[in-house]
Amino acid sequence: MEPQSTTSGSSLPSDLTWEILCRLPAKSVGRFRCVSKLWLSITTDPGFIKSFGTTKLPSVLLCSIKGYDMFVTSIRSYSPSQPIHLYPMKVPGKYCYLSHMDSVHGLICIDDLNSKMPLVWNPTTGQLLVLPKPKMSSRQKHVFLGYDPVEGKHKVLGLPHKKTCYVCRVFTLGTGQESWRTVRTNFKNSVGAFAFGRCIKGMIYYLAGNRQGYDMVVMNFDVRSEIFHMIELPSSIHRDMLITYKGRLACIDANNDKRLWSLEDEDKQHKWSFQDFLSPFYKSLELQGSTHAGEFIYVPYHKSPSIEFYDPVRNSFRRLKLEGIEDEKIGHSVMAFPNHIESLLPL
Repeated sequence: MEPQSTTSGSSLPSDLTWEILCRLPAKSVGRFRCVSKLWLSITTDPGFIKSFGTTKLPSVLLCSIKGYDMFVTSIRSYSPSQPIHLYPMKVPGKYCYLSHMDSVHGLICIDDLNSKMPLVWNPTTGQLLVLPKPKMSSRQKHVFLGYDPVEGKHKVLGLPHKKTCYVCRVFTLGTGQESWRTVRTNFKNSVGAFAFGRCIKGMIYYLAGNRQGYDMVVMNFDVRSEIFHMIELPSSIHRDMLITYKGRLACIDANNDKRLWSLEDEDKQHKWSFQDFLSPFYKSLELQGSTHAGEFIYVPYHKSPSIEFYDPVRNSFRRLKLEGIEDEKIGHSVMAFPNHIESLLPL
């Protein structure tokens, strides 16, 4: 539905009403859906939902699972003085695992280790979508969430664990799809324990073994075309250090833990460039990504009420204390999801 020039029964033009509602917090939009049928129609329109997240500043979502509860804190990347919002959420099953991926256009993958069912979670609405169990030759699997910004579609990519294969499974959200589709990978590869997928500009990147099964490579899955490409790594890297940095895929050199490699994507030549930085946290904290402003996010390996932000350009850092989160509520180590945006996408 396109915004109209006038709004019946209101002094505001409907296009202005659209713009105002689009800039409100998600909780306010949810309440204002009860104001009138027109506002309900505007805020549930697919075009409004698609553009809603683009007007928001990204935040860092911090999650910790303890037992049947997930505790969530959302903070603005650039404003640590903002009030910290913590809300509990019941998780299905007894053992859940948060995927090592960034928040992908407002959604996050969760894996129920008990039922082997992949889940998609919208932290803004609190909704969970339970996907059917993908049929794979391996008992274990890896699931990566991707987003096509052109068609506005989320897709889940499923691959077997430590099993060399030529095919994968794909599930498209919001299309009424009831089972996973089989897609050929074009490249024989094997996904090990340290997959750590990232979705950047419509591409899913993940670490895998090449056809010989020894050397690590980066696999590239185009979410829209569903075509794979294989990208050679610049050098030996830390397998758990695949991150998104300033809109590009980046990784830490295993032989030089203060060297960051970034993937240049000009003309799809897949060339790598590097920069050196001086991080005081690498040995004691886990790097879990970077903010939209280019700050590295370091989280303690064990439960702790604080995280660190490090700016490699200014060589400065700041500590964010998670005040209001009692120690007994912190489960395993906190997971950070950088560049999270509010999404009204229904699941």
